[in-house]
Amino acid sequence: MSGAVKISDLEKQLLSRIDHGDLIEVDKVKRYIAIVKQIRKLQTVINKDGVMTTTVNASQEFIKTNPALNELNKLTKTLISLEKSIKFTMFNENISVENDKDNDEADVSDLY
Repeated sequence: MSGAVKISDLEKQLLSRIDHGDLIEVDKVKRYIAIVKQIRKLQTVINKDGVMTTTVNASQEFIKTNPALNELNKLTKTLISLEKSIKFTMFNENISVENDKDNDEADVSDLY
């Protein structure tokens, strides 16, 4: 698999993992996809213009960070927050959970 995940595939997967009867969750997924699109546009601009940009102000010329980086960071934080708030259903309901094991003790496989 090469390149980025298709937005349509991402949207399908996210929508398949939520309750379609809950319109708030559907709206969250739509907003999530909109933010992903904005992030990808910003990444394209950053890749094109670079992380650092040269600003010319009258007779002065100086290098500063690309302002798109700040926007990218803000959108990424928003995306993570939104993702945490989405109520996903279990992808595989046949997963068994061991309740007897005390998590304080390490398995031998955990040590290697």
